[in-house]
Amino acid sequence: MKNIAVCLNVGSPPKRNAITSMFSDKKWAYWHWIDDFWIVQVPDEFTPRLLHTLIESLPEVGTATILLFEFKGSITYWGRAEEAAWDWLKHIGGSG
Repeated sequence: MKNIAVCLNVGSPPKRNAITSMFSDKKWAYWHWIDDFWIVQVPDEFTPRLLHTLIESLPEVGTATILLFEFKGSITYWGRAEEAAWDWLKHIGGSG
């Protein structure tokens, strides 16, 4: 599995819900505590470009501005959020 960050420029509830639902439907683990930002674990054969194409094919999303970043290795993170927001990141190798 690999980790990819998905950033959506000025998302709307229908766009965010469509992306989140797609990740859930595929049973991919994801982190989504900030409105227009996800970190998702995808199978190794997925590239940011392939995931971008898949997200863009959602009717609710269409040609919205989407940026994707692949994380290789552990994820180091810091920020202000509820403790529960960080639990998932701890399980994928984050050091905090």
